[in-house]
Amino acid sequence: MTLDEIRIRIDQTDTQMKPLFLSRMECAGQVAETKKQNGGEVFVASREQAILDARTADVNPEIRGEYTAFLRHLIGLSRRYQYGILTDMQEKSVAEALSRAGLDPKTPHNQVEVRFTCGKENAGLPVLMEAISLNGIPIRRLLMEASDGPQTVTLLLEGSLKKPHMKQLLCQLIKETADFQIVALEE
Repeated sequence: MTLDEIRIRIDQTDTQMKPLFLSRMECAGQVAETKKQNGGEVFVASREQAILDARTADVNPEIRGEYTAFLRHLIGLSRRYQYGILTDMQEKSVAEALSRAGLDPKTPHNQVEVRFTCGKENAGLPVLMEAISLNGIPIRRLLMEASDGPQTVTLLLEGSLKKPHMKQLLCQLIKETADFQIVALEE
């Protein structure tokens, strides 16, 4: 097979994947709407691990890592989409974090400093960094400290709490990390 023929096959495969992706995202939207009505968390680590284990068990070990990464990314996109739909969850989560920190959301700011811990299992920090990237939030500063236990991460994020993607991202970090706190609102 020539390189051009291989590229044609890749294009055909991508074309076939598009409707499946759109169907999956439609299902993710329906899950979010159900959670909006009935409650429930977007991120359920045990369910996601079960999905990864089941769907990668029969994949050739030479490519299993890549397929696992593909599924993690797909699941991450679905979670991001769900958090975007769950605006009440965003508002409540961010308001509670600001209250715990004694911060006023009306304080003029264009940067938000946050701190949290995350485990090294289930790809931990790389998955969260992908969430930040997907929301289009630039990182101005990153400090990560790790010992034998969890990783402690401090981020200075560029943007305001008035921006929908900032609220969406903060909600996701609140829900998917431990010891989350908004440290400061800065200009």
